[in-house]
Amino acid sequence: MALPWLGGLAVALVLLGAPAPALAQTQADRLYIGYSVAGGGTLDAGGVRLQRRRQLDLRVPLPPIVLGRTYLLPSLGYELKWLGVQVPPPGLAGPGDDDVGRSFHRIQLGLTLIRPVAPRWLLIGGVMGTTRTDFRSSFAPGLDTSWVAFAMANHQLGEEPGFSVTFGLVALFPFDLFPVLPLASLNYRRGPWILEVGLPRLTLLHKLGDTVELGLVGGFEQQVLRTRFEPEAVGLGASYLRETTVRVAPTVNVHLGQDLWLSTAVGLSLVNDLALLDRQRDNLNIRGLGAGTTPYARVVLGWRPQPGRPKARETRSIR
Repeated sequence: MALPWLGGLAVALVLLGAPAPALAQTQADRLYIGYSVAGGGTLDAGGVRLQRRRQLDLRVPLPPIVLGRTYLLPSLGYELKWLGVQVPPPGLAGPGDDDVGRSFHRIQLGLTLIRPVAPRWLLIGGVMGTTRTDFRSSFAPGLDTSWVAFAMANHQLGEEPGFSVTFGLVALFPFDLFPVLPLASLNYRRGPWILEVGLPRLTLLHKLGDTVELGLVGGFEQQVLRTRFEPEAVGLGASYLRETTVRVAPTVNVHLGQDLWLSTAVGLSLVNDLALLDRQRDNLNIRGLGAGTTPYARVVLGWRPQPGRPKARETRSIR
């Protein structure tokens, strides 16, 4: 079967702060540009080879709005993703020269509300809209646009800042498996240690002075992709492709000055599973669409403002 290829939407689950894909090196990276590469591999079904996957992503926080004790944080995100496969010519058992590739563009707008409600308690809510296209297939707002809404509470543990838990609910539309998902995360930033644990990410860093951080990062990412399919897949009723990845990598963060950090991570993409979905996003249950473990690398240039620094130039008050 000549498999389709591929479209792009990152289903982003928000941990804390303005909504954005879980792609920055830490939650404190408010503005960043990143580039990642994941190796290819032969699918379990054999014959078809998944090519090297590349991704360029950018997140820009827009100026916040202050309404008394309520903070509104708009954000803008953009992602460019390259995906492709190599399909064997008819009559050949191994990979051939029939390459099928796509590039996909994703634009994301989000608005987050943060309000203190009690000592050491924050109420966090927001909505995020995402649209994507490969500029080849016809654009359909109902099929190529998705929405995420979330409501969470953040509680500081203890009198000193730097240790908190966040919990709440995330609603997805349209959805593949569940319309509403629970969300919980733990954030620890004291002394030389940084720990962020939750879905969809894990970050463990140890500071070496003020300029270097060493540690481990991991992440879960699931994308639901719509694009033009090959006739064989269309005959099966396929309208979407779902890509699921789990990645883990050692990382090094270097402070470049002026709140700029350069982060590099080289590791493994442990899970690379694909699934064909019909128009209602039900799984067609076609086996053999996993590619096994592949190498993975990522570079991020991020802006990480120091906690407690005044933001007078970035904040405007509406009365």
